[in-house]
Amino acid sequence: MKLMIQGVWRGDTDPTPELDAQRMIHAGRFRDQITADGRSGFVAERDRYHLYVSPACPFSHRVTIVHALKRLDSLVGVSVVHPIWNTPDGWVLGDTALSTPDRAGNGFACLHEAYRASQVDYTGKVIVPVLWDRKSRRIVNNESLEIAGMLNRAFDGIGGDAQVDLYPAVLQPQIDALNSRITRSLANGVYAVASARDQAEYDDAIGELFGFLDEWEARLVDDRRFLLSDRPTLPDVLIFTPLVRFDAVYNPLFRAIRKRLVDYPRLAALVRRLHDLPAVASTVRFDHILTHYYDGDWAVARRRGIVPQRPDIDWRTGSKE
Repeated sequence: MKLMIQGVWRGDTDPTPELDAQRMIHAGRFRDQITADGRSGFVAERDRYHLYVSPACPFSHRVTIVHALKRLDSLVGVSVVHPIWNTPDGWVLGDTALSTPDRAGNGFACLHEAYRASQVDYTGKVIVPVLWDRKSRRIVNNESLEIAGMLNRAFDGIGGDAQVDLYPAVLQPQIDALNSRITRSLANGVYAVASARDQAEYDDAIGELFGFLDEWEARLVDDRRFLLSDRPTLPDVLIFTPLVRFDAVYNPLFRAIRKRLVDYPRLAALVRRLHDLPAVASTVRFDHILTHYYDGDWAVARRRGIVPQRPDIDWRTGSKE
């Protein structure tokens, strides 16, 4: 595992029991908030904040979609890390075809430098996305859903697109509940399948993942345009990022082969509608996605003794079993 221990970067070390218990849970450790009025200590200002993101990571991808939908290019800058993260330095920046230099002006070559600058004794994972404050020179937040929420609301008064509201008040209870379910069953669910340590863990994870997909394919029978309304909300962003990767990555590489996205016509149509929203297509970087998963540590056959569940399609008849 790659992590920092007491502010020292360790490119390859055994995790502590506490960190090992959190395996594949993408929860952030920095949880401050940017607000329009600044009562949080972080006021929304033009050019003050900066995002470090990976187009390969589905959690980071949530943030870039909201950034695009809210038209925040002129307000919040973006730096892109290289998709291959299983290097001695972890996530790295640089002027390459697949990454950018540090555009925040910090001169960081590696993302772990931002963590050390924020907390000299930081212990934990170095994850994306990162929302950085150029004024105080520290990380504000590195929890993807919270960053998405801030981008959705905090910058409306200084140039963000106020016509786009991904967290409308009338739907907030439903949004919160569905966000939690998507994160557990799908966004984290695919990684639970991939990181299963034995057959029982794998079978449980497969059941959770495809149970969720089967449920929502059935619930979309009323031809609604998006999950909760006729306009996209945060759950649509959350469901989009794993589903857009599903057939290219999770189905073949993570052994989630029971069904493909194309076997769910209503969910596939939902993904197409989201992809066609203004600026969303430009956030889907399959050059990053495929490089990250197929030329990185996920490409290694890490667990023997797990037999994938076979697809639900009978190749003899072309029908579902």
